Amino acid sequence: MKTVLISFLLLLSIYTNTEACPYCGCGNSNFQIGILPTFSNAFVGVRYSYTYFKTDSGMMYSRDYFHTTELWGGFRKKNFQVMAFVPYLSIHKQGDDGTINSSGVGDATLLGNYLLFSKTTALSDNKRYFGHTLWVGGGIKLPTGHSNVMVNDPGFTVGDFTSTPGTGSTDFLLNLNHSLLIGNHGLVNNIAYKINTKNNQHYQYGNRFYVSSAYFYSLTAGAYTIRPSGGLQLVANAANRFQGDAVQYSAGYVLNGSAGVNLQRGKVGLLVNVFVPLTQNYFHGLTKANEQISAAWTYSF
Repeated sequence: MKTVLISFLLLLSIYTNTEACPYCGCGNSNFQIGILPTFSNAFVGVRYSYTYFKTDSGMMYSRDYFHTTELWGGFRKKNFQVMAFVPYLSIHKQGDDGTINSSGVGDATLLGNYLLFSKTTALSDNKRYFGHTLWVGGGIKLPTGHSNVMVNDPGFTVGDFTSTPGTGSTDFLLNLNHSLLIGNHGLVNNIAYKINTKNNQHYQYGNRFYVSSAYFYSLTAGAYTIRPSGGLQLVANAANRFQGDAVQYSAGYVLNGSAGVNLQRGKVGLLVNVFVPLTQNYFHGLTKANEQISAAWTYSF
């Protein structure tokens, strides 16, 4: 059968003050792959995503907006698969310190996966099939984006680290993905872990754990294949660290509900996904992650 590959990965200050939120707006470390397109050999494409954080308290106010446009692509050879992501970030922050605008190339990511298991069995009616696959792998995020922060400036705050397109650190990803197919129905489960290292300015984002489960259904309409999907996504991160000390209240989690659709016609695909927070706890409950939206165009060959 033709392999249907839809994967979910994710992949991602100490002195609490009233001038900058130590967690919100960390879009430059919040790397997520989301739903990948269906491809047998290779694909290339462009993807846009939007993330919004807000913080309100008696001592602190901020609105942080992150727009990411990235080139992405993948190549498969038998049981091996390699993918690459090169983002361009536009950051807009409004808060007690005023307005900050920043943009530039972000941190590039390379991922490799190995197909550990794949089996397909025809069902008794000979019209449907049962199949499941298991991929394991990992990757590396390179410090290609601008990340220099003026830590000796009198106005420096740890929130400044979230205002640059890059993180300045080399980070590592591990993942396991299992997909189950029964006819036109499918279920995808993923577990991933992102290991972050400190940059040359001694700032380190906390390691991030990711788990998701999503159901999808495949149907055809003329020349189009349509795959709507929906599920749950949990992201939990350990505390950030600066100069060896934990950043207070920087650990947190969010449980998202997800919905999306993959529209395919021949070699061209369109993917749209939305993530809506169901419950979360960031920055002691003062920071709120809002809906995340992404849209992508792909060409498979």
